[in-house]
Amino acid sequence: MLFRSIIGRGAPELVRFWGETPLVREPDVTLFGITRLDPPEQEFLSKSPLRHFSAEDIAAKGGAAAATEALAHFHADTREFVLHIDLDVISQEDFPPVNIPASGGMSLNDVRDALKQFAAHKNLLGLDVAQYNPDKDPDGTHAAKIVDLLVEALSTRLQTPATPEPSAVPTEAADTLDVDSQPPAEAGSLNL
Repeated sequence: MLFRSIIGRGAPELVRFWGETPLVREPDVTLFGITRLDPPEQEFLSKSPLRHFSAEDIAAKGGAAAATEALAHFHADTREFVLHIDLDVISQEDFPPVNIPASGGMSLNDVRDALKQFAAHKNLLGLDVAQYNPDKDPDGTHAAKIVDLLVEALSTRLQTPATPEPSAVPTEAADTLDVDSQPPAEAGSLNL
């Protein structure tokens, strides 16, 4: 619901909350790791200029190769982007403590490999992580996995020049790369 509001296609009262709409244009969003599409979501994606990569395609290519392709697809070399990660993109076999766990998502290894590519990119402007449910991880085992994942991925950033090279093309707005298992959906689904 929030995601659709940001692209100007949500409930009118939420779309107006952001002021001038859309906050982010649909062509400037890439969904990475999609699974569990219901018919309205499939229809939305078939008509939308949103770029998307399924978890199945990522598994076939490998996380690093798919991430490199996604970065090229949305021209990351010429514009800044924000990375949003919903942890329910990870298959429940590797990471169950989320609100709606499911099989068929990305493996933890593919998420790690992809995240390292995204984090090392010079134009990554911001990163946020969502969908961890501590009530489903009483001993913190899975929290430790995510901390290790983030440390490993962000460590690659320390090995990469931090200052983006000046670009002749001004950046009007940052793109959004949404690593998420579910695309924009009807009310009740929060993806961003």
